[in-house]
Amino acid sequence: MTPPWYPPPPSARPGPGAVRPASFGARFAARVIDYTLLAILSFVFFIAASFIASAANPAGFHADLSDPYYDAWAYLVFFGWGVTLFFYDWLFHVGTGRTVGKMVLSLRVVRTADGGPLTQGQAIGRAALFGLPQTVCCIGQAFTLVDCLAGLSEDGGRVGATLHDRASRTTVVRT
Repeated sequence: MTPPWYPPPPSARPGPGAVRPASFGARFAARVIDYTLLAILSFVFFIAASFIASAANPAGFHADLSDPYYDAWAYLVFFGWGVTLFFYDWLFHVGTGRTVGKMVLSLRVVRTADGGPLTQGQAIGRAALFGLPQTVCCIGQAFTLVDCLAGLSEDGGRVGATLHDRASRTTVVRT
């Protein structure tokens, strides 16, 4: 039998400077914002690169581009997404501790030990474990799904500890 839920007494409630872990919903919403932004930027890059390739083609804009050109774009779409996510997460987290989605929702990634900013190694490890598996079609997305759904469990009282957070010893908090 589980004990009934009661609100914590006033002495146990976090004060104004206390660290509050981010909810799964807030983290999910931040990822949706980040994915949308990355998809838009990738699409704009794809269109711009296509126009440049067409303009550089001696036959002009109306000539067919070669099959290797389209094959290269297909490989980038299927296998480049994970690399894009890796660099996006790594650069934002090492620089500011937050991606654009986390900025919008007032979230930040901090070290679990002391609540300080991420080290270079933590940012790289976190980004690699989250983004790089997605370069492997289907298996990588399944791994990322399991990784993120682990955020619904509790890890020693830490709610929302995804696998990439546990491995890099980081926590997402509300600011």
